[in-house]
Amino acid sequence: MQTVDRYILSIFGKNLAIVLLALLSLYGLIEFIEKVDDFIEYQASFSYYLLYPLYHLPTMFANSLPMAVLLATFATIGGLSRTGQLTAMLGGGLSFNRVSKPLFWGGAMLTGVIFLTNLWLTPWSTREAEYLLRSEIKGKAVQTESSENIFFRDGNRIISIAHAFPERGQLLDLTIVEFDEEFRPVKRTWAEMVVHRGDGVWQMANVTTWTFSPETKSLTAHEKIEQTQVRLGRKPQEMLQLWNDPEEMSFNDLLVIAEKHSREGHDPRPYQMEAHLRIAKAAIPLIMVLIGIPFALQRGRNASFSRGVIISLGIFLVYFLLYALFSAFGAAAVLPPVVAAWAANLLMLLFGGWLFLRVQG
Repeated sequence: MQTVDRYILSIFGKNLAIVLLALLSLYGLIEFIEKVDDFIEYQASFSYYLLYPLYHLPTMFANSLPMAVLLATFATIGGLSRTGQLTAMLGGGLSFNRVSKPLFWGGAMLTGVIFLTNLWLTPWSTREAEYLLRSEIKGKAVQTESSENIFFRDGNRIISIAHAFPERGQLLDLTIVEFDEEFRPVKRTWAEMVVHRGDGVWQMANVTTWTFSPETKSLTAHEKIEQTQVRLGRKPQEMLQLWNDPEEMSFNDLLVIAEKHSREGHDPRPYQMEAHLRIAKAAIPLIMVLIGIPFALQRGRNASFSRGVIISLGIFLVYFLLYALFSAFGAAAVLPPVVAAWAANLLMLLFGGWLFLRVQG
């Protein structure tokens, strides 16, 4: 790597670090404001105030990096233009492509970082943060939140799970309704927490049961017990086949479940979309470099960081609208998942390429 490459990369790296730190601080403050009421209400210890944002850090990093790259690119090229260094480089025989090369290398390296983060670290951190909030902080109050319930049928039983943590072998807010041969309810069992003990056997804690007469549909018995066991016929990792939040799954789990759903005749699109989006989102830093360079050059010595912030917000608003639009098309099966996931990137890539070639001309 030549001296000019190291010099440009060093400026880009410093600008990126400053901008990224500012965005992460703002992101973390917003997250804290949204969750602080829960922490206070459930009297969370001080350590949880630190652990929760730490678990969310990979997600905040992945979401903040693209804008940070765009702003850092704008600040780097704009700074070189304002100080006359860019003019000196071009006058010294360096081509426009040669000056831009270090920034593209930096964008490519950051794309690799985001790619690896999206494959494993981001879904892991999302699960851990969700577990900390629901199980450790809210504790027993978690059973009141059932908006994320999932259901499946197992023989003459219908099983409902409010939240699942397969890697910990733990389920929260489990309800089992048992039916007779004529599909009349005969028993309802609710457990606050269920822990896997092996071979599909689960230990239930804080259990309440209701027994009904199938003929009269009246309640015949009501019992509360601290501990009992139930056979759900599924191991913790197999619960991933039931849990419908693709954002909490690793990339490999998404591929496996999408294939399984396709074989069984279920809709695999949510998992296919998330898998393609994980890869598509990784390419955004490189696209931001492509867009940021010509935008900064168009302003020449008049390029300012405040103007770069406004331009970056506008670009991200356009990208977000395109992303939401094509994601909706993918979810509605109007477009194939791979097309829906990459369409916004492709349009921004074409726009950035046009700007880049226009500046060169």
